[in-house]
Amino acid sequence: MSRAFPPRNTNICDISSKIIKELSHILDVAAPVSGWRELIDAIPEDMFDTYEVEKIAMKMYSKESPTYALMYKLGTRGKTVQDLISYLDTMRCERALMFLRNYEPIVITRQPVGSISVMERKTLRIECEATGFPYPRYQWFKGQKEIKCATEPKLVIEDIRLEDEEKYSCRIHNNRKETVTFTKPTVVKVIPNPEAVNNNEVIYARSSISERVKTTTKSTPAIHQFQPALVQYQQPLRQDAPVITEHPVQQEILCLQPLRLTCNARGAPILQYQWHKDGISLPGATQNMYLVEKTTVADYGVYTCVVSNGVGEARSTEANVRIVAPIPGPGMSSVMPKIIQHPKTALVPAGSIVQFQIEATGMEPLKYQWFKDRVEMPGETGKKLQLQPDVGKHTYYCSVSNPCGTVHSKSGDLSVYHPRDQEYTATDKVVLLIGNNMYKNERPLYAPKNDVRVLADAFEQIGYRVVSLLNLTLDEMLNAVDIFCSLLDKGVYGVFYFVGHGFEKQGQCYLVPWDAPAAYGIDQCLCAEYVLVEMQKKNPALSVLMLDVCRRENENADRDQITTYKPDVRGNTVFFYSTSFGLQAFEEEPCQDSEESRNTVSGIFVKHFKKYIHLEKDVVNVFNDVVKAIKSDRSASDIQFPELRSNLRDDRCLTDKIVYQGHTRAYTKRYFQWKAAHELPQPQTVTFPEFDITVQLDYQKLFSNAMNVFATVVNPGRATESLAWLTDIPPTVCVEQSIVVQPYHVPRTLTVITDLQRLQEPLIVLLVLTVKINGQKQECRRSVNLGEPLVAPLQLRKPRTTGRKEPTEQDEARYVNTHYR
Repeated sequence: MSRAFPPRNTNICDISSKIIKELSHILDVAAPVSGWRELIDAIPEDMFDTYEVEKIAMKMYSKESPTYALMYKLGTRGKTVQDLISYLDTMRCERALMFLRNYEPIVITRQPVGSISVMERKTLRIECEATGFPYPRYQWFKGQKEIKCATEPKLVIEDIRLEDEEKYSCRIHNNRKETVTFTKPTVVKVIPNPEAVNNNEVIYARSSISERVKTTTKSTPAIHQFQPALVQYQQPLRQDAPVITEHPVQQEILCLQPLRLTCNARGAPILQYQWHKDGISLPGATQNMYLVEKTTVADYGVYTCVVSNGVGEARSTEANVRIVAPIPGPGMSSVMPKIIQHPKTALVPAGSIVQFQIEATGMEPLKYQWFKDRVEMPGETGKKLQLQPDVGKHTYYCSVSNPCGTVHSKSGDLSVYHPRDQEYTATDKVVLLIGNNMYKNERPLYAPKNDVRVLADAFEQIGYRVVSLLNLTLDEMLNAVDIFCSLLDKGVYGVFYFVGHGFEKQGQCYLVPWDAPAAYGIDQCLCAEYVLVEMQKKNPALSVLMLDVCRRENENADRDQITTYKPDVRGNTVFFYSTSFGLQAFEEEPCQDSEESRNTVSGIFVKHFKKYIHLEKDVVNVFNDVVKAIKSDRSASDIQFPELRSNLRDDRCLTDKIVYQGHTRAYTKRYFQWKAAHELPQPQTVTFPEFDITVQLDYQKLFSNAMNVFATVVNPGRATESLAWLTDIPPTVCVEQSIVVQPYHVPRTLTVITDLQRLQEPLIVLLVLTVKINGQKQECRRSVNLGEPLVAPLQLRKPRTTGRKEPTEQDEARYVNTHYR
């Protein structure tokens, strides 16, 4: 079965999880040769700063994939499969490209010369070029026999012999038998070297042709010693054959200065001259003098001249020509082009006139050429590029060249959006993300954890204060909503997102806590309309609710008394459901039954929403784009139908800027209130003087109620083996995993602690250290106080006012598991 490849214009976020997993397997472990860091280096524009790169690197400590994180960031920046292919092609990372690029048959783009003459003891150079994918493989032949080690596009044989006269050809393939092809043959004639004749004997070094093959892709020749040996060969020179009397000489000249090479010979009849550069004939260079009026870096190389007549031919010695840059003149930092002002990224409304500008120094004349999305723009050859673009996003850059070389500017991204009647700002922006996946009495879900993590990162990038929580009880959900609403106020943007199981009853949507009983009904779940009511009490400038749940009816809800919530209508609300009433919401299936595979699963809604969240579009149009994207998703178009409700009067964007002048006190209060729920323990150093060992404890936030704890033996002392880890963690919280990670070749363990909202007192754990000294294992323990990290001080666990009906045994028996989310 042929492999299906994603279309080239597909956003990287839309690549299937199976392909992303394969790329992660390759790029996560391929460093330092062709790993994910090298992929970042292959991106022509400076897309990621050092902080972002190290944030990506930290993914490996939590048993996640840096490549997966990098792909997500590239996708949210508008990069497509075509961009990813070009980056991997720069790396020549064929293994990764096999999952993205179609097979391309071999096409020979440059045939070797039909015939070539070379003086014995000199160097033979024959070259060919081909394209195709997988990348072409080369094998050179002498006659019908393979030349060992000759597996590069250029065949270089040093110390050429008279016996090396033969037809040479190259076999090219790319791992498919039916596409094996041969180049046209090159007839090689070896001219006896008069300098090699001594008493009618020719002295050679004894070595096979394979040992004289130079395996390099560079054309610059090396200087080789001629070694005497035992084989002899005799061939008298014909009297009228050409004999070179003046050979071209090696030169080092300034760029733009003339190059003159001279070759003189004697012989009869009339002599014919042909100059060669790097083994390739120079068209029109058929005089005894080769002249270039103004040299450029392209004239750098090795030159020879072949002189022939009807009797024979002779090849001159090689002349190395080196082109060097002159000393910079006044006002020039270098003679090579140097860009001092790059195009700048711009965001403009449709209909605007946009101008990109570039400034460069270097030896004149400087030539400019602009590119759009890596394609040359005809006629755009000035310092400035002026255009009136259509709505969309494109990338522009400029190349600057002179005779000494060519450089490329950094890319400038141009985003064009539909203009709004008015520019809006927020006094602050807050988002509450809740994901329930580890259900006590329901089918567990894979996507919520990943979706909350992805959205937390995306909302942080556009300036939101993010509260991200996993696996909450109903009390914890209600308390989290209360605290979230306390951060709202007039002028604030508030966003609420829930992903997990859910249902609908009488037009209201209900969100299922992780510990809901088997026969849960309305009383055991959180009503989404209640959340909106609480948000509207604070009169925020924007209220957005995103519900990624199923909306089927729940027969168990019939027994409960339904409270109808009627939120205030303020013209500020957007309500987005990932599916329609009576239907299910879906998540991707993991490729394999493994933790690594499950960590890449995404819900259908977030899979597409993450591509549009950064756009400078009003919220309604962003969600409309998501609806269209899901409609175009072949895996979801027939099963998931999103629904959008809105009474939003203003064209507000999720990306609107925060302007808190006049609201500084409230802004500062919200900041400290949010910050108090996101404090990590300070890094700690724990000493074990009995072993002369030091252990470092470091902390990393995963979610607002989950963190990583790293225990690193930074000073092993006298121990030949040592390892430290945490144990005796209170049962009120959960330890998801404890693994050993060794990115720096030092003993280190990772402990993931979740459900921190359930802490009832400071988190005290035991740090265990095991060592091996003088062949004997020993153990020591220290108590460590981690305080109340992250949301623990908010006491989300505290009980709410009672009154919710608890399920009876009869209710449990009536339970039918029909809920997908």
